[in-house]
Amino acid sequence: MFAGVLFDFDGTLVDTSELVIKSFQHTLAPYLGRKVAPEEIYPYFGIPLRDGLSAFVPGQSDLVEEMLPIYRRFSEEHFDTLVRPCPGVREGLEELRAAGIKLGIVTSRVRETTLYGLRLFHLEDFFPVVVTMEDVRSHKPGPEPVRRGLELLQLAPAEVAMIGDSPHDIMAARAGGVTSVAAGWSRIPRERLLAARPDAVVNTMAEFVDFCLEGNLAAADGCGRLSHEG
Repeated sequence: MFAGVLFDFDGTLVDTSELVIKSFQHTLAPYLGRKVAPEEIYPYFGIPLRDGLSAFVPGQSDLVEEMLPIYRRFSEEHFDTLVRPCPGVREGLEELRAAGIKLGIVTSRVRETTLYGLRLFHLEDFFPVVVTMEDVRSHKPGPEPVRRGLELLQLAPAEVAMIGDSPHDIMAARAGGVTSVAAGWSRIPRERLLAARPDAVVNTMAEFVDFCLEGNLAAADGCGRLSHEG
């Protein structure tokens, strides 16, 4: 059994996919003169917003600074209507906490909206540790956010699993030395998740809980490096 679990926020604990896609589309349309397809946005799930917007207007930092408040305003106005908890999250968190597993969040989202989302769905009490964009200098897919999470949990990498819905989450987990788990409910195409070489893929929150508590590898799809046995 793992002593701790780190969760990504967007797309893993709460389904923000529609919000992120629509916020990107709303923000970029006047600058690009077209509606950006969801497939164009998926590669930028899990990284800081500024970096994601910059990818669409490379080398134009002034435009990015104009876009940031537009995106954030739209996102804030539509958060409550477009965001939902991912299926089984509350039940899974209750099981993990009851087992004595320490829980934390590692996200590239800013602290204000992360905490707002947790309060909105009454999840804040599960997470004494929350690492957001402002808490680190470098971000996913680098290891610093994961290492900060480990420091706050006061656990060694071998004691912790991290689950996320994007390749950036998986790469950050691997770089930080923790067991990397891909959330199979991700909106990102599965082949992109597998290309990041997670230790395991789980299809539901219940499977993830089983994996964490029992080391039940039958609940996870093998991904080449799947070897942890609880």
